[in-house]
Amino acid sequence: MKTFIRLLGRVGDLSDVQPLLAFFLGAALLAVFLAALYQRKPRPADSPAPSLIWTLYVQLGLLVWAFALVGFLLSGLTLLRSYLHQTVANFQRNHGRVTQANYNAVQTIWGAEQEQGELNLDLYYEEEVTERIESEDLTKPAVLRKKIVRHDINSNPFVSARHEVVLRQNARKKGSAFYGGYETRCRFLWRLKNPTDRDLKSVLTFPLPANGAMYDDLFATLNGKDILPLMQLTNATLVLPRDLKPGELMDVNIGFKSRGMSYWYMQVKESREIRDFTLMLNLPDLAKSRLNYPEGCMTPTEIKPTSDGQGSVLTYRLDHAISSKGMGISLPSLPQPGETTNAVLGEIERSWLLIFALLVLGLTLASVRHAVLISLLFGAATALAYGLLGDFSDMLFGFWGTAALVLVPLFGLLAWLLRKTLRGTAGKLVSGQFLVYGLLLPCLAGLDEDRQFLYLNICAVGFLAFVAWQLAGQWKPEPTLEAAVG
Repeated sequence: MKTFIRLLGRVGDLSDVQPLLAFFLGAALLAVFLAALYQRKPRPADSPAPSLIWTLYVQLGLLVWAFALVGFLLSGLTLLRSYLHQTVANFQRNHGRVTQANYNAVQTIWGAEQEQGELNLDLYYEEEVTERIESEDLTKPAVLRKKIVRHDINSNPFVSARHEVVLRQNARKKGSAFYGGYETRCRFLWRLKNPTDRDLKSVLTFPLPANGAMYDDLFATLNGKDILPLMQLTNATLVLPRDLKPGELMDVNIGFKSRGMSYWYMQVKESREIRDFTLMLNLPDLAKSRLNYPEGCMTPTEIKPTSDGQGSVLTYRLDHAISSKGMGISLPSLPQPGETTNAVLGEIERSWLLIFALLVLGLTLASVRHAVLISLLFGAATALAYGLLGDFSDMLFGFWGTAALVLVPLFGLLAWLLRKTLRGTAGKLVSGQFLVYGLLLPCLAGLDEDRQFLYLNICAVGFLAFVAWQLAGQWKPEPTLEAAVG
């Protein structure tokens, strides 16, 4: 009883996930049940009519036999479906299994996503003022106290910016999957000016793009002089205090090599006017057709191919602009080991269920002896063929080599045996559909994800047309009395 309830539960799960295939399987099981329940054996003409008790006994036996056949089919369906699930799971575990844990591990080793902030210059001057504090006792003199007052300058000191970033992909492998990594060479150049006609104090801050990342060949110059030894590193930020003369111009140049994951992003976070700004993002191995931008990014002003045509150069130009949008690139999804095989294996369950329904319903309607047993044997052979596809994919030149040397020959042999089992037009149609559902459907649906349900629906229409043709062939009008006399 528990087994029967478990089978019903799995059938309910299938109806939630694959309602169309569950409908076909339900029709096949109903055909088996009715064929077993209403099977008739010819009774000799001279034999006496059976008694009522014997008739009830026979009908009860047929009912039990019909339920037994349906239960046998459901058990075989469940076991073979579980085998297919294990086949797909085992292949995915060893091929291109992307996990968040492995991604985090790669980040700690290689580097995290990089978000580059803009240089910031805080300007201010300090003034000594005398504060007079009157005493409540008028007979006592007032107290004079000197203090330093800071006056912040809100004028924009940025004159221009010229940045160049070269980003080259460098995929990292962890476990069975590849993760998108990259190496960068960054060069940032700003021209700044003291916007006032007085001496000012300033604090120059440059945020590094990722906390804990690796930075190599780091340099920082001011008007051509090395200022890196004078800068402090605080919370992944380079800081330089400096006094400025009235109208002083500063050319700040900072560069480094680094590496990160997934995407590179730059943003002017401070609310200010962006003047004469140019960022050139050179992607030597990322063609224009594969470009993708992080969320919240503006599109480049100009996109040009590299000289060898293998990459792209993205140029962002802004002048007298106010924007909080970023600029950057997201790396495309990487081809994973066994990606084609994995895509096809992901569709084999639907294909196999359609084949199983075709075998059970087609053979039952054709009144083939031992239709249930033959359907289970062919279903097991088909499931095994898919299992061998996953087992030999790494040994026989990937998916296409395995398909040519293992999958196609096995399905061809099974289709030939089906043709021998069910002769005539019905046998040709069943074997043809067997090849279409078993080979073309998983390949087309797996390799063309956007249209996978289109291919399934087309096969479903063909399945219904075949069943309708079989049923129409069995509904022949009985001869009338006049026709019999004539």
